[in-house]
Amino acid sequence: MSADRAILGASIRTMNPALPFASAVAFSDGVIVALGSDAEVRDACDARTEVIDGAGWHLTPGIVDGHQHLLMGAEFGQGPSFDRVDTLAHVREILAAERRRVGPGEWIVGYAFEYAALEGAPFHHELIDAAAGDGPVLLFTLDVHTGLVNEHALRLAGVTGSREFDDGAFIVCDSEGRPTGELREMSAISSVLSARPVATADEKLEWYAAAIRAQNAVGITGVHQMDGDTGTGEVLAALEARGDLGLRVHLHYWVDATQDDDTIAHLIRSRDLSGRRWKAAATKFMIDGVIDTGTAWLEEPDTHGDGLNPMWPDPQAYRDTIRRFHESGFRITTHAIGDRAVREVLDTYGSLTPGPQRHRIEHIETVPGSTVSRFRPMGITASMQPIHLRWLTPDLTDPWSSRLGRPRCEHVMPSGDLSADGALVVLGSDWPVAPYDPRMGFLSAQLRRAPDRPEHGPIGASRPLSGLETLAGYTVNSARATGDEGHAGQLRVGFQADLVAWGADPATTPAADVTELPVHLTVVDGDVVFRSDS
Repeated sequence: MSADRAILGASIRTMNPALPFASAVAFSDGVIVALGSDAEVRDACDARTEVIDGAGWHLTPGIVDGHQHLLMGAEFGQGPSFDRVDTLAHVREILAAERRRVGPGEWIVGYAFEYAALEGAPFHHELIDAAAGDGPVLLFTLDVHTGLVNEHALRLAGVTGSREFDDGAFIVCDSEGRPTGELREMSAISSVLSARPVATADEKLEWYAAAIRAQNAVGITGVHQMDGDTGTGEVLAALEARGDLGLRVHLHYWVDATQDDDTIAHLIRSRDLSGRRWKAAATKFMIDGVIDTGTAWLEEPDTHGDGLNPMWPDPQAYRDTIRRFHESGFRITTHAIGDRAVREVLDTYGSLTPGPQRHRIEHIETVPGSTVSRFRPMGITASMQPIHLRWLTPDLTDPWSSRLGRPRCEHVMPSGDLSADGALVVLGSDWPVAPYDPRMGFLSAQLRRAPDRPEHGPIGASRPLSGLETLAGYTVNSARATGDEGHAGQLRVGFQADLVAWGADPATTPAADVTELPVHLTVVDGDVVFRSDS
């Protein structure tokens, strides 16, 4: 059978140790059918084959972002971004401009609000009421774990005081019981967001398709979608039917303490939902929140005396639910940021009867060396986001470090320590929490700093990742984590035709320069989904 397409004259890093380098590749029906020298690959071509000149290109397997909120990110992108906005004056300026744009009465939902922008002040609607004008406003913090709303939004949603939530979320109130506008965790945020009109399904599909195309343009060929339900599967199926699913999606069903037995049973029955480019069979739990607001679960309290409670008020219910999904054949991941949270999740995973699926932990922001050393022997995947170092400063005066306390910041976000100890490390962005461009992730993984802060030295004492380790975290390690190592994550005959053509090899490009690396071509399932000259 002749190839549909072939790329000749390139430099190819396959991530296959048996054949680490090649110059040409050919694929048909979404599968690689030839790989090797130009002469060898030409034998798989005929007059019908589209032959692409790869001179000057450096090919790698396609980049898989190991932690994303794809649909949420696309929806957030319809509102204003507050990324890198670090003063209240600038926040108010953006809000006022957005109010003029959308008009009175309309919702403004912003994202990526930085804790540093508070300039030491506590969250309060009075900080934004005047700039928000005559209409409701909700600002998601950069980690999407806290919302700041104006008084208009509180009034519109009928939020007049505190409420009980089963997952540890809460509405912050002042000493007189009045809501301050700070909403911690998603259940509390939803108590206000639910008052916002919902966009049509067609509008949302257009947003999602545009977000996918934008990610293709930076080399992303797949994502691990970390929030969803069976309705998310329906959206992915609709995108695929329209020809707009230009990347592969590994869908994780969201599971939290508020879900009843019928909901859990429905998710279990829906384990095998899939399409050509997407599949479920995984779940996402969240055992704690974030350092910045004191909702991470710590062994010892933070500098404000917080951090001693899990997001599952009854940890045994978490353990029982984990076991139920494990015994049903699901891959399981848990958001665990604090040292107590990570320890408890490892203990829970360790209590399970071994099965074929790999389980994993997301974030792992502060843990001692004794916890790092547990990952490899237990076969637990460490899912890391080095790009999150962008909010930290070497002098540890940033809000995150100040809240945690200096002694626990030495080995913050220890991707390199985990890798050096032999753990399987998967890399991602957590978009829309941080930018999805993997080139930014490459820099942060290797230099342990923000891409846009060249004056910063490395954050903390943890070991950086090498360029090759970083590429592995986005490719072959990702495939192992999802059980797809037999057909994905490498460029080899019989594997998925998902690849990227760069201007240089990202594994050997100096880390300080990698963010400027051109992306020439992105291929998913054998289809060209991005080409720089088109």
